[in-house]
Amino acid sequence: MGNGRRERVNAIGGFFKTIGYIVWFGTGIWGFFLCLAIISKVAGFWGIVGALVLGPVTFLAAPLYAGFAWGNWFPLILNYGGGIAAMIIIGIGSAMSKE
Repeated sequence: MGNGRRERVNAIGGFFKTIGYIVWFGTGIWGFFLCLAIISKVAGFWGIVGALVLGPVTFLAAPLYAGFAWGNWFPLILNYGGGIAAMIIIGIGSAMSKE
């Protein structure tokens, strides 16, 4: 493959990785605040304090709780689907730029 073509593929790969990181960050922040809203609705202020202390366990359980208890599966799709989509896009970008 020519040098110019390889540079274009590297640039496109870098673009894909950048988009993947933006998706990962955006869905992560949105999912974080959505989980805090779920916890606030269920347990109030002290629930949020406990969630921040317990960390990842609560943010794993909050979307599952919203899905099973309320029938609202959007938080689960946002948190897990956004992460999976971001990993796929980053993987494609890494494969294109041969990293």
